[in-house]
Amino acid sequence: MAYMEYVNGEDETNNKHLAEAIDVTREGSAQPGSAGYDEPDSAGPGVTLRDSCFFVALEELRKIDSAPSESQDTIDEVIRMLENAQNANNDRRARVMAEAHDTLQDVWAPPKE
Repeated sequence: MAYMEYVNGEDETNNKHLAEAIDVTREGSAQPGSAGYDEPDSAGPGVTLRDSCFFVALEELRKIDSAPSESQDTIDEVIRMLENAQNANNDRRARVMAEAHDTLQDVWAPPKE
């Protein structure tokens, strides 16, 4: 699985779980109604593309266990934020995904060995 390296100041991470969470929160922040993100069954039976973004972001963030404590606290807060908005209306879900995306770009986690 290919993943991108994210750079923040002098820190660089190629933690694949963080990189994937950053990518899918960007995707999940798409405007409601755009690109079919909220079309029923667009990611499988009973699942929209935006639903899928939530599932993947939460799954990947929960796999991160090598982050420094301050970063881990931020990751845990993003997890709670996503969990609380997962079943909200699409406008709120898009806003929360955008906020999660912005927040995660300031998080650093070393590669998982």
